[in-house]
Amino acid sequence: MNRNFKVITINGIRGIIAAIFIITGLIAGFVISPGWLCMRIWNFAMQQSGYIITMNLIQGIMLWSIIALTLYAINNRKPLIGFGSYPALSPEQIKDIMNRAKQNEKNKFNDIDFIKKEFENNKILKEENSINEKIKSDEKKDEKEFGSRL
Repeated sequence: MNRNFKVITINGIRGIIAAIFIITGLIAGFVISPGWLCMRIWNFAMQQSGYIITMNLIQGIMLWSIIALTLYAINNRKPLIGFGSYPALSPEQIKDIMNRAKQNEKNKFNDIDFIKKEFENNKILKEENSINEKIKSDEKKDEKEFGSRL
């Protein structure tokens, strides 16, 4: 079993604020800043060449995206994201997984049976207590009636 995968947990409002801060920092560092730099370089080059064509920040971000995607596409190295299949599990591993699943299922059924028995016992005890209370209340009523007649 592969135990090398990462899980991100966010706990509470401080965790949410920290996650927003981290995401904002990443967007600012990898998208907005290079986009701003592309915009400044473009505007400087156009100003030096005598053209009046200027660029705003959104267009700078789009230019940066075009540059980054082009560099990624022409990169000859191994891709960072790959699709493939993992090797199949051996029969021993499959048997082990099935045995653990069966054991967990048995434990769950045992727990359910225990809970049912406890519920039934409590229900019987409650019924006995209510019957005893009813008998006691009837005896008290009888004592009051007989006591008032004497």
